[in-house]
Parts: sequence; C-alpha cells; structure tokens
Amino acid sequence: MILCIDIGNTNIVTAIWDGAKYFNEHRSESIEGINGCLSHIEFSTISKIIISSVVPKLTDEYIHKLNELTKITPFVGEWQNCNLKLDVDKPHEVGADRICNSFAAKTLFGSPTVVVDFGSATTYDVIDENEAFIGGAIAPGIDISAHHLIEKTALLKSAAFQFPDKVVGRNTKTNLQSGIMFGGIDAINGMLNRIQTEMNWESMNVILTGGFSKLISPQLHRHHELIPHLTLDGMRLIAGETIVK
Repeated sequence: MILCIDIGNTNIVTAIWDGAKYFNEHRSESIEGINGCLSHIEFSTISKIIISSVVPKLTDEYIHKLNELTKITPFVGEWQNCNLKLDVDKPHEVGADRICNSFAAKTLFGSPTVVVDFGSATTYDVIDENEAFIGGAIAPGIDISAHHLIEKTALLKSAAFQFPDKVVGRNTKTNLQSGIMFGGIDAINGMLNRIQTEMNWESMNVILTGGFSKLISPQLHRHHELIPHLTLDGMRLIAGETIVK
C-alpha cells in the first residue's frame, strides 16, 4: 500500500493506493494537528510514503512525525527530482502541486495540455508541445472570490455554490449563484481561449481537477477530461510508480 500525503496551503489530503484505486481518503484543514491527519492510517499496511507539499514548515513537521510512526523514509516530490522540464524564469518557485499535475497530465494525455486545478486558487498549468511546463496563471479560487459576499449573506452559504436555472436571478440567492458560478465558468472559458490563442495551438488537451472540478465539469462546454486525483497520480508517477488509467 502507498500512502500519499498532499500538503496544501488550505487543506491536507491523505489517501492510500492499493494498486488499483485510492481509498481511505481524508481531507483536513492545514491548521489542524498532524495527529488528527494521520490517526486513521494503519501504518503496518504501508510500504511506501509519497509527499507533495507547498508548505515547507509542514513538510518538516510531517516527516518528523512519520519518523516516529514508521521506519519508512518518505519520498518528497520537488522541482529538483520531478523529471519535468520547467521552462520558466524561476523553477524553484513552481509549487509541487502544479508540478505533479503537469507531470501526470503530460504522461497520461500528451501535450499540449492545460490543467485547471480548482483549489484555494484556480491554477492554469500549461504544458507545451515539447512536454515542458511553461507556466500559466493563478486566479482566486471560486470560493475565495465569493467569500466576502457569503460573509455578508451568511444564510446563503450552503446554496451559493450551485448553478441556478437562469443567468438573470430574481432574488438574492439566485443573483449570488449566477454571479459566482456562471461568472466562474465564463472566466475559465475565457482563460482557456486566451491561452490557446496566445500559444497558437489548433487544439489542446484540457484537464480539470481539484475541489470544484466535478461541479464545473458538466457546465464547461469545451471538451475536457475530469481527473479528480490528478495530483495524487502525479505524485506516484514522479516517485516511479505506474498509473492505472
């Protein structure tokens, strides 16, 4: 069994790969204690640990805790060991999550490819025809963009992230839903069109992943692939594991 630990700025995801699928997936806030994030794992069944992290301080804390729980030395995916060409100004600034997404995308689907990852930020990872990561764009995540509005209308929080029947809302709830969700879709379509035009590509692969990807996917008319575990797949590929499509 392979334990994957994806440490993000907002959430930490742990999941176990059994050779065919992920299970025992657990998501917690990054500010929560390490013990709570790892308490559900039976380490006697784990043969390998892979870490992807954009928070170096938490990486060190997790490695220290893992040393107490198991004798397995974790593989930590970084820009130096990812075997992905990073054709950008400062390769060391590229987040491990974006590296994992890009490596998995180009391995599974070829290039050129754009990965749209819906997390605290919405990231656009661009892999060119030479299978190199060349950068992309980072925008506020859909939930972050809507945070202030939801704070002002707290009772609508549970309903804000739903698509209304019509663009023109007739009440506060549907106004918020329209602006947040349809506005989000139009931003994604606009960015993908801009990237394709700027790169002068006749076609490109588009992959959606991350928290809002399942919600966005049915509304995105451009052909795309929905791969919820793309980051985890990239972690395993970089660590030398094989991928089951």
